Amino acid sequence: MAACKPRIRLPEDGSITGSAKWLVISSLYCQMKAEPASASLDKGILRKGTVLKIEESRFSTAENEQGTLWFKVQNAGQSGWVSIRDAHTYPTETQARNAARRME
Repeated sequence: MAACKPRIRLPEDGSITGSAKWLVISSLYCQMKAEPASASLDKGILRKGTVLKIEESRFSTAENEQGTLWFKVQNAGQSGWVSIRDAHTYPTETQARNAARRME
C-alpha cells in the first residue's frame, strides 16, 4: 500500500504554533480583560491599529467560549488579555506595524 501524500498545504497559523510575537487590534475598539475570558473584569480599552507585543497565549476555559485563544499584552503600564477575535497576529514587529498602517 502506498503512503498517503497530502494534496494541499495549508498555511501555518502562527497564533497556534507559537511563532506569533506581535498583534494588531483589528476591532474598532477592544476591551483588555483581567483574565482570558469575556466575562472577566475590563482593564482598559484598545483602539484599532494598536500594536502590542504578545507576552503569553492561552485558550479560554470558560464554558461558553472554550477554544477561544487569548493573548496577554501590556499597554500603558497595564497587563491584560485580548481575544483573537479582536486581533491579528504577526511574527515580527515590522509586519505588525505595516499591517496597522494598512488599517488606517
